[in-house]
Formats: sequence, structure tokens, C-alpha cells
Amino acid sequence: MIPNDMRSAPPGEGSRSFPYFFPLVILLILALGSAFLLPEAGAQPSGKEGLSSFDRLAEEATGLNKRGNYDQAIAILEPHKKDKKNQSPLFFNELGIAYRNKGDLEKALEAYQRAYALEPQNPEITPVLLNNLGYTYFLKKDYPKAIEQYEKAITMAPRFKEAHSNLSLAFYQQGRNEEALREIDVVLKLDPNHEAARKFRDRIRKKMQEKK
Repeated sequence: MIPNDMRSAPPGEGSRSFPYFFPLVILLILALGSAFLLPEAGAQPSGKEGLSSFDRLAEEATGLNKRGNYDQAIAILEPHKKDKKNQSPLFFNELGIAYRNKGDLEKALEAYQRAYALEPQNPEITPVLLNNLGYTYFLKKDYPKAIEQYEKAITMAPRFKEAHSNLSLAFYQQGRNEEALREIDVVLKLDPNHEAARKFRDRIRKKMQEKK
């Protein structure tokens, strides 16, 4: 279960200034208790001028995803995903969000990979897409692939707090506690008041003490 009061924002919302940064704050209940993943977060573009018809469909899907209407988001996007003119990373990112929240992780991966293929080098957009890919691999319990995506995201955006926190949790799941502690320390350097990160750091330290 994911406690509703621990979410920082519903899917699709956030403070970044470009339209491809989508939520990834999620608290997970682990075998030994609760740990956390930090959110994908998103913001709407400030103007409509350069949007393609596929971007506009994605904007509509963003609203549906925010409200938890994932079936409707899929219904408006799916018919257009094979259109050769569709070069919108936003479109495929939103499709990935909808499928991921429906529990169809294979289709979510396919959508996120398509989004990444369209924006493999953009220093603002690409780290978010890699983070989304990593999160989906995490949900599949494929921690090595999740770690690979998070590390790529951090290489492009060293101050990407969400990727550091997600990487910390992936390391923790593999029993790589020193690396998990290193990454959560980065999160706390970037955001010293992050209460969930402090609690997770305490959990990692406790686990490390138990193994001595």
C-alpha cells in the first residue's frame, strides 16, 4: 500500500518548467518497513505555440493521469502511438505513466523507451525519462537495470534529487547499503529538510549496524 498522506503531489504535477518532468514520489512498504521513492513531477508548458497535435493529446492525457483516469488516457493516446509523424516525447511519457499506473509494466517500458529514443541527449528532459525507465524496472524488481538508468540520469543531471533517492532505494534492495547511504546523503545535501530521506538514512544505518 502507498499511504496517501505521504504523496508530495498527484501524478503529473510538479514545479519544473518544462513539460516532460513527471511524478516519481512514492513510498513503498518494504519487507522491513517503509522506504521511499521520490516523484516524477511535471509542469505544463507556458504557451501553446509550438505544440504538435500529439503534444496536445499528451496535455489532455496529463489531466486524465492526474485524476487517475488511466484507461481514458490510454484510450486517447494508443490509437496514435504508431503514427510515423508522432515525434512527441511528452506523448510517450504520458502513455508510459498511464500504463505503469495500470500495472502493465511491459507497455510502460515500451512507451518510456520510445520517449527516450526521441530525446536521448536533452539535459533537461532526458534525465527524467531515464528516471521513469529506472522506476519501471524497479517495479519489475530488475534492480540492475533500474540502477543503470538512474546512474545515466545522474550523469546528465548531477543534482537530480529524485534519481539519487531512487538509486539509493535500488541499492538498498540489493543489500548494497554503503552505496545506498552515499546516495541518500546526496539527497540530504540537496534538501537538508527532507524528512523521508532522513528516516531512510536512519534505516540504512541500522541495517549496516545489524550486519557488523
